Amino acid sequence: MPKARSKSDLPTKICVTCGRPFAWRKKWQASWEAVKYCGEKCQRNRLKPPADSAGSGLPKRQ
Repeated sequence: MPKARSKSDLPTKICVTCGRPFAWRKKWQASWEAVKYCGEKCQRNRLKPPADSAGSGLPKRQ
């Protein structure tokens, strides 16, 4: 049985929400290239682009 790799030997990425580094996990084995967030909380709280540049999204009053 092969020895387990130390955490420092695993590839890392930077979370796009919080900016902290996170390491490869076995559950991300098939989709590591697509992983952007360190966890569910950062994925839920990700930065969302504004809905429109006009402001609140409500129609303008005349």
